[in-house]
Amino acid sequence: MAYDYNSQDDRFDVPNPYRIENYFYFCAAMTLITGGVILLLVARDSLSSGSIVAMSPLMIGVAMLIHGLVMGAKAMSRLRFFFGRGEPANLAHNLTTEQVGTTEDANSLKDLLRHSSLVFREPTGPLNGVLYSLFPNLIFSPQYVQTVAQRQFQNGLAFVITLASLMVSLVGTSEETVGWLGLFYFGMALFILLKPIEKGAAGESGLGFKGLVGLILLAILGPVIIPMIAKGAIAPHWLPGMGQAAIVMATSLIAIVLFFRAVLRQSLKAPPQANMAVVQDALTMNSHPKQILDELERRMQDQWVASLPNRRYARLIPEVLLNVQSGSFEGELLEETQPVPNSEIKSMTWRSCFSEPRFQWLGWLNSYGVVMMFTAVVSMVVFAEKFFTEQGVNTQIFGFATLGISMWTLGNFCFRAGNVLWGRFDFLSRLIWVEMKGNYQSAQMDYGNQFTDKIKTQKQVINIESMTLRVWIAEVETVTFGKGAERTILGMRGLKDEAEGLHAHLKSFAQQQSMIVAPTSTVDLQRAHSLGVMNQVGKNGREDASELTSAITDAINKACGENEEQVPLASVNPEEPAKKEPVCKQCGPSAQAGMKFCPDCGTRLVTA
Repeated sequence: MAYDYNSQDDRFDVPNPYRIENYFYFCAAMTLITGGVILLLVARDSLSSGSIVAMSPLMIGVAMLIHGLVMGAKAMSRLRFFFGRGEPANLAHNLTTEQVGTTEDANSLKDLLRHSSLVFREPTGPLNGVLYSLFPNLIFSPQYVQTVAQRQFQNGLAFVITLASLMVSLVGTSEETVGWLGLFYFGMALFILLKPIEKGAAGESGLGFKGLVGLILLAILGPVIIPMIAKGAIAPHWLPGMGQAAIVMATSLIAIVLFFRAVLRQSLKAPPQANMAVVQDALTMNSHPKQILDELERRMQDQWVASLPNRRYARLIPEVLLNVQSGSFEGELLEETQPVPNSEIKSMTWRSCFSEPRFQWLGWLNSYGVVMMFTAVVSMVVFAEKFFTEQGVNTQIFGFATLGISMWTLGNFCFRAGNVLWGRFDFLSRLIWVEMKGNYQSAQMDYGNQFTDKIKTQKQVINIESMTLRVWIAEVETVTFGKGAERTILGMRGLKDEAEGLHAHLKSFAQQQSMIVAPTSTVDLQRAHSLGVMNQVGKNGREDASELTSAITDAINKACGENEEQVPLASVNPEEPAKKEPVCKQCGPSAQAGMKFCPDCGTRLVTA
């Protein structure tokens, strides 16, 4: 995405939404890098043993160092945030200026405008029934937020059920199977944490009802089945025990609760506004209906937001066949103005982050993630310091390694979960839909008197009676999570005044269309005036060539005199009109003014 700059419009220069999150990323990166370096320094002394087991701190240190560098690089890549003018994503497939037609997504938008209502996906399943009964307004949230909320609600139930099963299994469990049960519950906790959460609305909503039932059965029957599988074998003492598994589940449950509260803060507190403004009327005109579509496109371009073209989703050109006596036509244009960021976006600080309801729990979630990362580094450093002794490998210290791995995984979960909510953007735009439907009749129109006029015009006329012209205009609120992500409509408000103004403009333009062909340029007017004089001379029966020439000259002088850039042909000085004297063809200019015949020879006089 290229960064476009316009000095006359700064509505796209939004503050960096990742500014506070970058601080959390830098803190976690420094913690991991420091821990990785310490582990590498500690592991350097144990390399001489040559044992693969002794190289475990070295491999963990390398992984921790790489993870810290990756988090630091991600934060540095978002120090500056640019919002390109091609953002955000379109609500439907965008047509080019040459394309004609519509798409399935555009038809869905037209249904929203026509029905004056928003469509939300209905949640299914008993678990979602419980969730939406507790939080009824969650149904009005973006689909992305709903899916993430469903997933984390089910994951939270999974942790509660597993933790309860762990507490029950402690009663009456032999010492031989406690180790295996601890490994079982520890693995289940990591499995739930490692489930991907970046799939968004396209991903599945977690375990589901069947998965939850299977988890309950596994949690209840696991303590009985595992001893049967172990067949009396004693679990190694360095495996994670029941206590460590309980700690991982409890801390993970806290992280899920924080994330679930952050998700709910992204939802609406009240049902959104959903109404539409439409103006329709019957229109009669004598011109091609495509002229209305052309005028509409000119009007839309004059109202571009920040001089950016509208997103065109549907365009149908009305077709009229001149060689057909009558027929029907349809035409429409659906466009969206350039979405602009909501004016509520403000530059965030540490204080506003923990006081703003939408970002408050995200701040606590990332803070909790930093604490988990620090706990993981401390556990790994203790493990590395006491792992290799003079007597060899100390297996009693393996619990610190498993605890460090679990806290590391939990901290990474907090950052990955919060990142999908930090990049939220709200936009405002307008959807404009104009459609026309009607019937036409083709006719031939002649203008001019058939017997007396020498000049007549003809034109093929398209007569349209009672054409339906509808104008729909609404301001829509949309939201997206991250650049290039799918955009969801949250609210829709009809703009009645704008719809009436556009409808009145198109109606006035259609009624002012002319159906008579006439000269319009200055040269055409001069020539038409000359032809008119010639017609008048012919009517009066003046066949004398000199009189005809004089009349044409006077007509040209009169027509040219109306044009300031022309000089009269019969005047030498533009400021003085030419003098008209009677002249005799035989005797010359000897006659006096006012005479029609020469006093000497009787010849008819002409005007000089």
